[in-house]
Amino acid sequence: MGKTIKLMRDASHNVYILPDARTKMEMYCELCEKEIGWLGFVKKFPGTGYLITDVVLLKQEVHATTTEIDPAALLDFWAATPTEQQADIKLWGHSHVNMSPSPSGQDDSQMDYFKDGNDWFIRLITNKKGDMNITIYDYANGIEIHDDTLYTYNPKRAELRAAIEAEIKEKVKEKTYSAPAKTNYGTPSYSGSKYNSIPKKNRSTTQPMFKDIEVKYVNKFEDVLNDPNYWQDILTANAV
Repeated sequence: MGKTIKLMRDASHNVYILPDARTKMEMYCELCEKEIGWLGFVKKFPGTGYLITDVVLLKQEVHATTTEIDPAALLDFWAATPTEQQADIKLWGHSHVNMSPSPSGQDDSQMDYFKDGNDWFIRLITNKKGDMNITIYDYANGIEIHDDTLYTYNPKRAELRAAIEAEIKEKVKEKTYSAPAKTNYGTPSYSGSKYNSIPKKNRSTTQPMFKDIEVKYVNKFEDVLNDPNYWQDILTANAV
């Protein structure tokens, strides 16, 4: 392979995977304590990205730190794959167990194997934590596109969303509150009550306090001091 240009991906190179395929891939990693590899079927959608539709295991010998494609196992897998699906074998994936998914030199050299007969191929490295290292090898244009995100695509989601929206509309209603009815808060009528049976002359009335005290209003305090009755009251009180 000649000179290669390495690029970070854009939205047109997103890599998607169907839910069942993702679950299988995660279980390969979870249930094997060594590096384990698999192949996958991929559809390319120009301008949108790539969709991994399924992944499959090959016969292989595993090791704690390496994984290699067995040419004989690959030929057996190719022969067992229906002719119309052979062109979709476009993914090599493997686990780095508990290590970083960064590719090794062997991982890089392994991709030269897939150059023959393929305009493009995808390498996916993951681990038990779910970290991702994805490289799209565009052999036709000498380009590598790198990414670390694998998007799950559920084709039934839109249908399920529409069904749930209809169910919510049918069964869920917003609670509303009505304003209280207006009431006439005028003067209460005691008609027919016991209060009306009391004769007017016997009804209690409020008497003013200190009714025997003469209240005199003045304008200034000097008026009080000049009032002879004021001093007379003080002298009388002291004399007592």
